[in-house]
Amino acid sequence: MQIRSQWVFESEPHHIWPNFLHTRMDDRRPLLFRLGIPKPVSCKVLEGEGALGATRQCTTDRGTIDQRIVAFEENRKLRYRMIASTVWCRDWVGHLEDQFTLTPLEGGRTKVERLTEFRAAGWLWPVRQIGLWVALAQAHRYAARNWRRLSEARKIGTLAAPVLAKRTTGEIL
Repeated sequence: MQIRSQWVFESEPHHIWPNFLHTRMDDRRPLLFRLGIPKPVSCKVLEGEGALGATRQCTTDRGTIDQRIVAFEENRKLRYRMIASTVWCRDWVGHLEDQFTLTPLEGGRTKVERLTEFRAAGWLWPVRQIGLWVALAQAHRYAARNWRRLSEARKIGTLAAPVLAKRTTGEIL
């Protein structure tokens, strides 16, 4: 199953990109997170920099999700695959892969596209599939609001961009 989201940010790709590799979310708790869906708290690249093959870790209020970076084109494309998790619903997930694509637009704006591919696993997988769809759709909305806020702060200079990535391009299949 797939979830596709797209937004236009009033920032250039280099203001948005750091949010995919090293960021901290706000403290808001939309309703679904209050009902037990894991709320994203932060993400970071464990090896210190974004690169093909590196591990990105998403920390939630319910545990961590480790993801292998399988495609990396700085300021343009990031794709990663879940490789481990301590989140309570980890046994629900048979496959989870996310891709972000940044497309520059006129006027210093950027189209941000997110594609999440996932497959539920285990007993009652069809019910779990619906649960995963609801949780991941909420995560899309919540993360996008945070990335917009952070990229706009970075654009006006109130948030410094972390030292980032080796300029590595490629894909792992």
